[in-house]
Amino acid sequence: MSSWALNLQQITNVLFKTRGFVPILAITGASGSILAWMSQGQDLLRSVTDVGINHDGFSWQVLWLCLAVTALGFQAWFWARVIVEEEFGARASWPYPLYLEWMPRLLGLVPFVLLIMALRNLHVPNPWLAIVLAALGAAFLIFVWFRVNLTRAMRKAIGHLTNSGFRRSAAAIDIPLNWLRRIILWLGIGYAAVAMVVLTYDPVTLPVLFGPAAVVLTACALLIPVITSLVLLGSRFHVRVIATLLIIAVVVSFWVDNHAVRLTGPAPTRMQLKDAYAAWKKPFEGATGPIPMIFVASEGGASRAGYWTAAVMSQLETETHGEFSKHIFAVSSISGGSLGVAGFIATVKDAQAQKAIANGSLDLREAVSKFVGQDYLSPALAGMLFPDLLQRFFPFSVFPDRATALEVGWEDGWADHCSDKLPCDHKSRLSENFMELWRDTPNLVPVWLIGGAMVEDGRPIITSSVDFGDSIDAWDFHSLTGHDVRLSTAILNGARFPYVSPGGTLVEPKTPQKIAAIHIVDGGYFDAAGVEAVRELAESMLGPGGIAANDDIQPIFLLITNDGINPPFEPDTGGQVARPSLPIGCRGKAVKSGCPGQKGASSVAPDLVGPLVGLYRSRSAHGERLKALLYRAPPRRAGSNVPSAVLAVDLCEYAVPMNWALSENARRMVDGLLLTRDPNEKRECEKANNAAFSDLLAALRK
Repeated sequence: MSSWALNLQQITNVLFKTRGFVPILAITGASGSILAWMSQGQDLLRSVTDVGINHDGFSWQVLWLCLAVTALGFQAWFWARVIVEEEFGARASWPYPLYLEWMPRLLGLVPFVLLIMALRNLHVPNPWLAIVLAALGAAFLIFVWFRVNLTRAMRKAIGHLTNSGFRRSAAAIDIPLNWLRRIILWLGIGYAAVAMVVLTYDPVTLPVLFGPAAVVLTACALLIPVITSLVLLGSRFHVRVIATLLIIAVVVSFWVDNHAVRLTGPAPTRMQLKDAYAAWKKPFEGATGPIPMIFVASEGGASRAGYWTAAVMSQLETETHGEFSKHIFAVSSISGGSLGVAGFIATVKDAQAQKAIANGSLDLREAVSKFVGQDYLSPALAGMLFPDLLQRFFPFSVFPDRATALEVGWEDGWADHCSDKLPCDHKSRLSENFMELWRDTPNLVPVWLIGGAMVEDGRPIITSSVDFGDSIDAWDFHSLTGHDVRLSTAILNGARFPYVSPGGTLVEPKTPQKIAAIHIVDGGYFDAAGVEAVRELAESMLGPGGIAANDDIQPIFLLITNDGINPPFEPDTGGQVARPSLPIGCRGKAVKSGCPGQKGASSVAPDLVGPLVGLYRSRSAHGERLKALLYRAPPRRAGSNVPSAVLAVDLCEYAVPMNWALSENARRMVDGLLLTRDPNEKRECEKANNAAFSDLLAALRK
């Protein structure tokens, strides 16, 4: 065999034996890339690094971030070295020593480099953290570079002590030194096992303390020892570990499902729609002129939607001195918007909170926003990367899933929110049953419609406080299951957007055709804006023969959106003006609306990717069409001269990431948009927001 063939064979052999470098690089590279180039990851870093109005604040989560990236770098280097030493033995026998020595070092530097790049991409005004990380990376490199010389010096010292008669002192150094590699190896595996147990039991306390960025990096650091150990074990027994793990996960998924929706007791008897309307109308008896009847639709978008919804509704409640909530008949919410609605309704209906608001010791908007703006991503990530990940390879359903972790995070968030400074009647409100909100005050309005969707047929599933009968074309969650759920679970019924939150399983649902189980996912799959439920509800109530058909009602539809566009559509001309035939979302706002959209992945392997991209884009277009339907033909009372109003308030161009955690400055940005309403505003979106506020305030003052 020629020399080049021998060299090629040797190179191939070295690469094969060091194939364990690939998962290490994938783990370190993926975690760092998320923080460096994804908007959600960048906002997580911003929440740690960019604190305070002057960007000079300090968060203790910086300490955990630095420790996490150091641990990840060390684990990447150490376990890559374990691979080298297990496969090639002593240094003197290494082929291609430059590769085998420097590749582990470079793998260890990857987290530091990517995190520094992430900080550079953030344009953080204070560079001190980047300097600290660069110093940590340099210290790490110096350590791995000189550790061999340090070890040799210690060996030499041991020999000197032995020759001098200090055998015990020499043994005290020699024994730990000989066992050091093995100690670190087992500590890495043991640490991962302990973290799994602790975070399975409590996925909230420590993750919230560390912060989401540190949670991701720590999980990756603990994953490396496990994966590397399995790769080495597989190498010994000639098993392809990564492929085997994927096969196990697929096979186990056929009979193991730990994503069951957390049902509670039997579903209580809910108020009929006509009774809910009668209760809403009662305070307005004797009123002269049309009664404003508000239907709110809150668009989805994780904490971004939740925070914006909570802020808008709370601000309107404050500026109308409580009239806003009295005039709301129904709220339809999707995904994160439901979290904002939950915070608003629970606070408005809380006697102690209302007392504090009345005496001026509590600001409603600040109180509700504080609850919604907490870090709920860390519990979800901890649940996903620890117990839920392990469950994928376990043949029995024993571990809680990441959905449960997120729900518990909300429950604990409300309990923390209800501190001595923020008094509440029910600190356990979010862990209580959904219908408990309506038990103490049976005439409580508004009607709340939380939109989810069924995987099996794509139709909406609505978790509702009333029995809406045939007024809405949707499945009714309580009728399907025969059970109630916690308030936190009800919120998640509309916020199960993969892959942060899994689809929920409902066993033996009460459907016309018998089926073993169905699955509920995010309502945004069907209607991201949540408009269709309130449109159908209003149409049923106000149309001929409806329960509100004979009353003097002024329907007002308030859309709380985060599309970056307001008004969403240009009005129709009724054919009076010649204009191009375009979709309503592309008339006049092609740049903002994305017409025809971005090329994206559809240009790569279009035969393979095109159908998937088309399905996803069709989902967005379907939501746009439902919103357009409300704008073009809003329901109104038959024969009435009182027009229906469709008002929208949007986040405009403010690029708030879609996360279950928002940085302090992202929250401040949202607050500024809401509170700084310039009457001379020139920007179109902000001007439309101001007009919507003014129109709604004027309607409620009549």
